[in-house]
Amino acid sequence: MNNERGYTLAELLTSMAVVGLLMAAIFLTLHQGQAAYLFGAGRAEVQQNARIALDLMTSELRTGAQVSAATATSITFQFLDESIIPVTVTVQYSLNGTNLERNQTVPAPAVPQPEVLIGGVSSLTFTYYDGNNVVTTTATSVRAVDIALTTQPEDTTLAPSAPGNQRAVVGGRVLLRNL
Repeated sequence: MNNERGYTLAELLTSMAVVGLLMAAIFLTLHQGQAAYLFGAGRAEVQQNARIALDLMTSELRTGAQVSAATATSITFQFLDESIIPVTVTVQYSLNGTNLERNQTVPAPAVPQPEVLIGGVSSLTFTYYDGNNVVTTTATSVRAVDIALTTQPEDTTLAPSAPGNQRAVVGGRVLLRNL
């Protein structure tokens, strides 16, 4: 047993530097992977919320029989619900803060009103067209509606530069069929 020298200080410092570089590379790779995940998850959340809200609004508006109130940020209309007993339903879609709300007034529903469809809405805009495809503000002459909806994450604590802080803009035109 003649070889009991151990490691020199230079060898220890070199090995620590190599381990430090490896750990920094691993940390950077994990950090980029987490940022990519947060970006994708945030994007999926805002797109899914926007699609759900737009699909519900367009499906009810397509069956619309009459628009009774039309503003740039809300719409009130009637449609015929023939699911069990045919009944005329009055519904209003509007933006309250960052919540898109559906308020059914006739007939009175079992769930409390207004009903929050989705949160995290930064803007909701309606544009109305008459039978000649000209923009109108007269509710009784509305024959088509453009909907523009912008969503953001419902988590308001995200920093503006955070990877999960995404926006989605969806829109569509609905022709009221039952007029």
